[in-house]
Amino acid sequence: MRALILLFSLLVANSAFSKDAVDEKTKAEVLKVLEANEALHSSFFRYNAKKVEANAIKTSDAISKISNKEIKKLLENSSKMLKSIKSDADREANNVSYHQASMALIYVINKYDLGKKYSGYRCPMVKKKWVQNTEKMAKVYNPYAPGMPHCGGKLK
Repeated sequence: MRALILLFSLLVANSAFSKDAVDEKTKAEVLKVLEANEALHSSFFRYNAKKVEANAIKTSDAISKISNKEIKKLLENSSKMLKSIKSDADREANNVSYHQASMALIYVINKYDLGKKYSGYRCPMVKKKWVQNTEKMAKVYNPYAPGMPHCGGKLK
């Protein structure tokens, strides 16, 4: 009986941490979005308004190419938020739009098995989130706070 309870507990614990599988085509399409987001993250970190807008458009375009209807729907609002990022807008407005877009990307990263290359991060000071390539950047690179470039941490 004790062994049965232990086995059941392990199965429940394991299922709480498992992610939904996706086919290889969908995984590749979502990874293209996250790769485009890497360039966007970088342009926010070094804040170049023209590059921020151009990379936001590229990321939105990558979202539009996702064929999986469920994931595309989850990222629909992200795409709208990315399209609202403009080079002539003030940085804080673009930060808010990027944060909103990032939250949906983080949800997708946490829900689906896309590998361990990308993770969500959060800065408690500015109360915003972003996605970062953890293979390329072991250190935190906060795109929102130029005065605190390494403030924040990886989400669990």
